[in-house]
Amino acid sequence: MTESNHFTSSKLVRDVVALGRKYSKNGFPNPNREGCPPRSSLRAMAYRDQRLVLGDLPVSHIVSCSPCFQEYAHFRRMSFFFRGIRIAAALGVAAMLFVAARFVWSHTRRSGEPSISEEQLAKQQPPVTTKQQALPAASPLRVDLASFSPSRGDAKDDPEKKVHLPPKLLRVEFLLPLGMEAGEYEIQLQDSTGTTFIDKRALGRMNDGITSVGMDIDLSSTTRGSFTLMIRPPGLDWRKFPVVVE
Repeated sequence: MTESNHFTSSKLVRDVVALGRKYSKNGFPNPNREGCPPRSSLRAMAYRDQRLVLGDLPVSHIVSCSPCFQEYAHFRRMSFFFRGIRIAAALGVAAMLFVAARFVWSHTRRSGEPSISEEQLAKQQPPVTTKQQALPAASPLRVDLASFSPSRGDAKDDPEKKVHLPPKLLRVEFLLPLGMEAGEYEIQLQDSTGTTFIDKRALGRMNDGITSVGMDIDLSSTTRGSFTLMIRPPGLDWRKFPVVVE
């Protein structure tokens, strides 16, 4: 399946869910299951099977058959559940490998160094100052991107609409536009010359139908001016949002 068909199929599936939540859950009973597609087709549609093409999607039937819509919704919830398990398992394995490598490195370092008495250690330590400079705490900030255009590429529908960020250490929670689903997102911040000085990855989580991405962004040493916030959803193109640091 081509990328164009995949994007179109994903959009149609999102439209099905939006319409189904309002009308199709109980409004179209079909006790005899007339014309219903096989469960395998509903499951493949819910799991975003890459082998499906646009003509294979039983969209028109699902929105007019409450039993099929309820089965599709059940498969969709299960796909999110299993995706979360895979992500959690991958993070757990990565954490275990990091802890093991850290332990081996620390043990090897200690075994190769001569022992130091407590008296010698006390002499080597610098005097403790009474005043220590406290690290600045990140300021929480929620940025709602849902009102921006969902089109890919440059967002030029409303040139007056911009995201305003203060020049400080921020703990930002981005509320993404409708249609963006859970998964790993790439986040970049570019200045007016196209230079990228923030490039991060973060996990998008869905809650009550809204996907959000949280991360720390340090703008304390950033020059005030115009920037571009770039967000790439899993498997899709970059979305761009105008930003002003002031």
